[in-house]
Formats: sequence, C-alpha cells, structure tokens
Amino acid sequence: MTTQPTGSNNRLRISQEALKQGQSFPVGDFTLKNNGLYVKKFDKETGEETIFKVCEPLFVKRTVQNLDTKDVHLDLCYKFKGTYLELPIGMVQIQPRVLPDLMGKGIDIPHEYVKVIATYLREQQKRAPHKVIFHQVGWHRDEQKQLVFRHHRIISANDTVKAINDNENGSYNLKPKGDLATWLNMVKQHVIGHVPLELVLAGGFASAILGYLSYHYNDIDTLILSMAGKSTQGKTTAALLGVSIFGLPSNKGKGLGKSWNGTSNAIINMLDGNYGIPIALDELSMNTEASLTKMLYELAFGQERSRLTDKIQQRKQGTWAMFIFSTGELSIFERTNHNAGLTVRVFEFPNVKWTESAAQADAIRGVIQNHYGCAGEAFVKYLFDQGLDIINKTWNEWQDRCVNVLPDTPFRTRIAKKYAIIMAAADLANQALGLNLRLDAILDFIVQQEDAISSQRDTSLKAWKLIVQLIILNQANFRIEGIYSNPINCWGKMIPQGDYTEVAILKHVLEKQLRHEGYENLKSIIREWKDRKWLIAESDRPTKRTRIFEESEQQEREKALGEKPPKKLEDATYNLKIPTKQLEGLVRRGRLPDEPKLEEEDV
Repeated sequence: MTTQPTGSNNRLRISQEALKQGQSFPVGDFTLKNNGLYVKKFDKETGEETIFKVCEPLFVKRTVQNLDTKDVHLDLCYKFKGTYLELPIGMVQIQPRVLPDLMGKGIDIPHEYVKVIATYLREQQKRAPHKVIFHQVGWHRDEQKQLVFRHHRIISANDTVKAINDNENGSYNLKPKGDLATWLNMVKQHVIGHVPLELVLAGGFASAILGYLSYHYNDIDTLILSMAGKSTQGKTTAALLGVSIFGLPSNKGKGLGKSWNGTSNAIINMLDGNYGIPIALDELSMNTEASLTKMLYELAFGQERSRLTDKIQQRKQGTWAMFIFSTGELSIFERTNHNAGLTVRVFEFPNVKWTESAAQADAIRGVIQNHYGCAGEAFVKYLFDQGLDIINKTWNEWQDRCVNVLPDTPFRTRIAKKYAIIMAAADLANQALGLNLRLDAILDFIVQQEDAISSQRDTSLKAWKLIVQLIILNQANFRIEGIYSNPINCWGKMIPQGDYTEVAILKHVLEKQLRHEGYENLKSIIREWKDRKWLIAESDRPTKRTRIFEESEQQEREKALGEKPPKKLEDATYNLKIPTKQLEGLVRRGRLPDEPKLEEEDV
C-alpha cells in the first residue's frame, strides 16, 4: 500500500455536508465517502486492484495547536448510526496501540483494520486545515520577541501570525459582536456628561495601557477599582460597560463579567496570562473568604503565590496585569487588614451614583449586550498605527499633571503614576475613537475622591486614633497620677502634663489591641508615631520604662503583665503624648505636676 506525499499547502477540506451531497475525498490509496472509508488493494501476483470498505466514515476535520503550550489536538469527525459527531482527541490517540480505545465513543474501528485506519488518519491529518489558538490574552511577545496584542485575533504591526482566541475553552469570549458605530452612539447619548461612567470607560481602555506598561516598568501593578454602595446605584451596569470595550459583558458564556463567588485559587487561575483585557468581579458579598487581604495583594501584585506540584517541584507561577472592576455593597477594605499598601493598589469609590436612572442603565445594557469588543480592537489598532511609543509619551505627560493636583501625601507620586494610566487611556481613546471623554472632569472627580480618602491611607494616623478611642472607652483600666485607683484589669497609667496627657500603656497591651483590630506591621506604625513625636520614648527605642505598680503591688502587677514581673519596678510601656483638649471631658482629671499630692484617706 502506498500513500500520497502531502505538503503544507495541499489542504484537503472535508465536511459532513459535502459527504452527504455525494462528494468523495481521495487520500492516497484511501477514498472517503458518505457510506464509509475505502482502500485500494493491489494483488502483487495478478496485478489486480480491488477496493473494499474499511469502516464507517471518519476524518480529521482540523488540526489545532495551542500557541501558549504548543500542544496539538485533532478535531475528529465520525459517523455513528447515521449521524456525524465530533470529538477532540490528542495526536497520540491515532496510534494503533490506543486507537481501539475510541470505540467507546461510537467510532467504528474493526480489529483487523486498526493499523490501516491509523495509517489513513496519520496521512489525512497532514492535509487537514490547521488552526492556531491561544488562551493567554492581551500583550505578549511573538517568536521575534515583538509585542503583539492578543484579542479575538492577534493585532500587531505586521499581522504575520495568524491565530485566534479560544472563545469556547479559554477564559474569555473576545469575539466582537455588532458594530462599533452603534456602541459609540450609545456612549455619546448615555455616557458622555456623566463623569462616573466616563471614568469607567477610561478604566476599561486603561487595561490595555497598563498591560503594555507592565512589560517596561517593574512597579506597574494591576489596578482594582472598587465600586461600593447600595444595589440601586448602577455598579454592575457600569462595570459591564467598562469590559464591553474588549469582549462579552456577561457573567455567562466566558464573558468578562466574573463573580467573586469562588475560591481565591479559582479566581487567580482565571487571570493567568491576561495582560490587558479588563474584567469585572461582581458582588463581593458572595465571596466567603474570611479575609481578603492576601487575595487582594495577589490580584494587585499580578503574580500567583509559589506552589509545589505533586512531585514536590516548583510549579510555574501565573502572572497578569490588567484593570479589574469590583462591585459590592460593602467596602472592600472591611475584610482586610489596615496595611497602607492595599489602599494604593485598590482605589475605592464608595456611594457613587454610577448611573443616573434605571432608564439610562437599561439603555446602556440594551446596546452592550449586542455590540461589544469592537472598540477595544479599534483602540489597539490605533496604538500600533501611531507607534507604541505614544503610550509612554502620553502616560508621562499625565503623571506630571496628576502629581500637581493630587493631595500632598506621602503616597502622591505613587498614586499619580496609577491615575495617570487611566487619564492617558482616556486621552488616547479620544484620539482613536473620537469619544469626547471630558478629561478635566474625570481628573477633578478623581481628585475629589482622593481628598476624601487620602487620610485612610495614613495607617499610623488611623491606628493612633483607634488607640485614643480605646483609651477613652477603657479609661477605667488606667491608673491616674494623683488619684487613687486600683483597676481590676490594669492597662497602664495616665499622667497629666498640662497641655498634654502622657498615657503610659503596657507594651504588650497596646500591641495586643492593635493586632486585635487587624493591624499587622506594628513596628512600622510605632516607628511613625515616634517620628511624628507622638511618643515620649527613649532615644534608641520607641518604649520607655514607667513605674505603674508600687513595690507592694506585685501581685496586681503579675496579673497585668500575665507573667512573673522582673525585679525592677518599672515596666516597658508606650507613652503616648495626647493633647489634653482631645481628652477634655472624656477622662477623669488627675493631679498636675505642681499640685500637692493627696493622701489616700483624703481621696
């Protein structure tokens, strides 16, 4: 038996429809017809040629290779009881040794013809149409190490690589639907003029800008925009509008609308390889994680935590960089610790009326459910047409503007870099699509939000205010200089000093209270207190040794310390310097340093 040599250009497109219409397809010595696969056999002695049926019709409809993993599979089409079915199989499954295993799917493989069928499939698949797919999306480097953008198809400067996103088995459906003109008209009628929605659009476009910059700067993280507030404020509609730029705005059918309802591992795995496609995580309350701190850090940092395989080897870590919209009724920070690092990675806009009315929300949803993905495609093509350097240039210009207008805090430069990505995206989107987003209005809106929440990033100030409140609420646990008292649960001692009160809190008590309230980096917080001169401390350490208990009160001292006290009568304390006016009328007043000491019986 001989087979016909094939070349890469000699494609043979076989279809069920053509077979049903009576067309036959020769493949070397084989012929495929609607009623079966036939093979020619030559008798060497007589030279006679006979044709006999091998099995029911089957053929490789296409070969498919994954651009990310290089794995190849075959889409096998076969006839079972008069109906054509399709089955994806691996290349190894057409080897004679394992080919009979496919009989369990209804494929006709007679035992005496296993090797014949294997030979046919091996030759026929060489001529089948070939498709290249990818699962990882956004910005990636091609074989020439040039950056390309993987959307529904690969967008690049030269379009040399022909590949398509796996909309069915991948994480995202990016196939454009509808037309760009209808989507743009919706933006003009229902978005422009309402600055919260303009910010959302800027965030959606910013995902592509952020993904690109992450290849050039190590400090570019994933941005998370948290929309917190009542259920009638249009949060979900706004988030879906933001992702409709690049793909299906839905939580079904591989859409870009995802849910918080999943484990942290499931959410992280979904993001792997995404460098520029925005997603929406809807309804934070559906997530059951007790604390979101680690997950949010992981999401923002853009790298999966280290894990081991079953063979105790380091597993490859997933990475990503994109824009994430998060929605929920409660603040995302209510389930995190108080680290300032999160507040410069997650930008929360609470209680914003994202849509002005139900009619506006319905109008937006009515369009984006049928017209999506086109704007992102056109936007990225514009960036390539202009030269990708336009991204860096525009971003740098907006960094300067953002620094000049944002509140003067220790985080201003860092935050300005991130907001500049959003502003640069809005600027470039206006140039690419003529959106007429109001850049000044968006920036003003951002500045207003920063004015309102900038103090929340000051972790040491928040912790200080918390401790002052605890002191006031638990003043019965403090001894007061000049007033006889013997608290059952002693935390420390208050010492009036005129315009301020020195509050000496036992070291372990203060640290325990901070940890109880979710603070973790205590050394950093207390160091800032000392730098701000809020502590009365020794020069080389933040604590001070204060005598709270007298020599005759060692039993009470041991109870307060929770351990046997040292021989020295002074204990390690944090001595807070609290302005007296903050405590006016809230705590009992003790003896000032220049007032005569009262005897116990006088009190």
